[in-house]
This record gives sequence, C-alpha cells and structure tokens, in this order.
Amino acid sequence: WAGMIYCFYLFDASGVLLYYEDWNRVYKPQSLQEEFKLLFGLLFSMKDTVVALSPKQPTEGLHCFSTSTYKLHYFETPTGLRFVLITDPSVPSLRECLKQIYTHIYVEHVVKNPAQKVGEPIVCTHFVHTINKYVRGLPYFLSG
Repeated sequence: WAGMIYCFYLFDASGVLLYYEDWNRVYKPQSLQEEFKLLFGLLFSMKDTVVALSPKQPTEGLHCFSTSTYKLHYFETPTGLRFVLITDPSVPSLRECLKQIYTHIYVEHVVKNPAQKVGEPIVCTHFVHTINKYVRGLPYFLSG
C-alpha cells in the first residue's frame, strides 16, 4: 500500500471538527469522535513541543511527522484552522497540497459561500466534491 492517502481532517481553532473524509483507510477506530479529540490534542501538544524544542527561532513549526505506519501532514492558518492529511509514510510532504486546499477549496467553497456558516461543520456539496476530486487526483492517492 505504499504511497496511499488515507484520510483528511479539518479542525477549527478550538478543536471542532469541521470536515472529515477517509478514502483508503483499512482500519476504522471504534469511535471516530474519540479519534478526533485525540488527534486535535496531539496537534495542540506537538505544535507547542516543536516550538519549545527548536534550537533556532521557529518560523512555521510543525509540518509533518512519521510513524512506521503513517505520516501526518499538517498546515495551520493564521486564524487557527488546522488541515491534516494522513498518508503512507513513503509519501513526500503534502504541506503545499494542504495550502492549496485552504486557498483554493476552503476559501472558495466555504468562506465565500453565504449558505455555509464559517465555524460550523462543512455540508457544502461543492466543497465535498472539489476536495474529493483534488485529493483523488494527487499522484499518491492510490499508488500502491
């Protein structure tokens, strides 16, 4: 399964999950709600740890980290939105992809959409369709 993209999370600054999607995920946790809370807590702690342990003045902080079974790619906006992709560990950094999701998908289909309230779970079908099309079009989506 080398090179796969497994799932995407979007949290607001206070830890509310705004959107979640999984594609190639084999293992499903017993409680997705518990997973969301654990992941946000991990991101919150890791961000502070990265800054605290940096031997130089940190400019951007956490970008990604890997385990033997997955890699977490991370992008945080100045307003505290947290964009996360979980992939196979062999996938190179997708930070730029997360920035694209923010600027070209989130801003266009959520921020500029009067029917979608910012800060509430995303239900906009255009957002869902566009993010799925974008992620499925990445070279790592099913390269296994």
